[in-house]
Amino acid sequence: MVSIIVTSNPTLKRILVGEFDEEILIAVLEGQQLMELHLEEIDNESITGNIYLGRVENIVQGLDALFVNIGKSKNVFLRARDLMYCAFGKNDKDHQNQTKTIKMEKISKGEKLIIQVKKDSLGAKGPQGTTNVGIAGRSLVYMPFSRTIGVSRKIDDSGERKRLHDFVASIAKKEGVIVRTVARNADLSVLAEELEQLKQTWSEIEKRFARSKKPKELYAEPEILEQIMREKYDTSVDEVLTNSSELHKVLEGILKKFDQKPVKGKLRFIKEDIFEKHGVNTQVEQIYTRKVSLDCGGTLIIDRTEALTIIDINSAKNINNRCSRDMVFETNIQAAKEAARQIRLRNLSGIIIIDFIDMDEENDQLTVLKIFEEEVKKDKAKISILGFTKLGLLEMTRKRTSPPLQDLIFERCPICYGEGLVLSPKRVLKMIEREMVQISSMEHIFEIQLKVHPNLSGFLGKEWLDRAQNTSGKKVVIEFNRMDPNGYDIKFKK
Repeated sequence: MVSIIVTSNPTLKRILVGEFDEEILIAVLEGQQLMELHLEEIDNESITGNIYLGRVENIVQGLDALFVNIGKSKNVFLRARDLMYCAFGKNDKDHQNQTKTIKMEKISKGEKLIIQVKKDSLGAKGPQGTTNVGIAGRSLVYMPFSRTIGVSRKIDDSGERKRLHDFVASIAKKEGVIVRTVARNADLSVLAEELEQLKQTWSEIEKRFARSKKPKELYAEPEILEQIMREKYDTSVDEVLTNSSELHKVLEGILKKFDQKPVKGKLRFIKEDIFEKHGVNTQVEQIYTRKVSLDCGGTLIIDRTEALTIIDINSAKNINNRCSRDMVFETNIQAAKEAARQIRLRNLSGIIIIDFIDMDEENDQLTVLKIFEEEVKKDKAKISILGFTKLGLLEMTRKRTSPPLQDLIFERCPICYGEGLVLSPKRVLKMIEREMVQISSMEHIFEIQLKVHPNLSGFLGKEWLDRAQNTSGKKVVIEFNRMDPNGYDIKFKK
């Protein structure tokens, strides 16, 4: 099993890779603050980015979508707008424009197509897919069915953006290429070489597609260690630390693919417990608490619902004799930074609403928004910040490619079934007493056996027992060993 952890501070960024409790643990630290967590056992179940030969299983006109069998337990949901003509292997003269989408009426059940998974399954929902395939490399994403030439928005230098765009546009031939953030200041010859490698990968995928008939995997993303290092290791990383000589060799090979400069200075082998030394172990234990404390005394309360995630900011202990505006401003600034970190750390996605403490001054609100926008730039996920509503709530969305960590590590409670509520002991007691009244009139029963949860021990004492026996005329035996507090078990002896 592999775990990967990432953390934050503007001064120093480290990636930690090692063995912990018979598992491989990978961590990235910026300063000493934990930012991301990945588990190999979980992440290896992800099929996001994988490319398959699929067969159209069902056409749903009402949804304007298809369900595609890729050989997995759940079919892939494919919207009509994500259908590209050439993904069906059709290249006749009337459809030379690869960017053209195909109409639903042109599709038949059972047709085979090339499909890429863009979102993993979540709950009862199956994975989502697209036929606008993109093969990700270190610096580029190659898109054979597109003609778009794009540069990552996180490369904000206009001159560098133009340099990269113009070069890629000059070497791409009726195909799409996206330049990734890590390509900033890259040697152009390295980009050209990578593009050729990605084209070769695509050529192999096409060959496998052409000679295959049944749904199957045509291409899989690299092993999780290489995949995470590809996404997280860039020029901002100061050092990579490992406490395993075996992993040191593996990392050396991976980093040599990525870094044009020698990795010897950045990659270091350390025998001591690197996770304990850098405070990772303690921070991992605090990831899944509902309440997150701020240094100023304020708190974040994080609640997930089916539709969205709500982060509520409270001043809590941050109360003193200072001006109320200063207190609110300080708490909201710290909360903006911590909220961005928690969203990334917990892999929250979809609609996210942040309820900051009300700010009377518009300038204060704009400052908090600016700080939050700067913090989320560290996140590799696609994020859209919509700004404050009239009620003062900050709206944003974060693209989902994999489920939140909470869903992967925790299961729904078998007692409350995810509702977070159980029957109160008083309510269960009334249910028992109501049934006891009915039992008292039953003949040929001399003993009643009750099995209840231990939380009723304070209610079903000697006084209650004596009263129940006198009222029913039966012997009553109680066992406090029921696992589920939502009710009770009752048996009779005749």
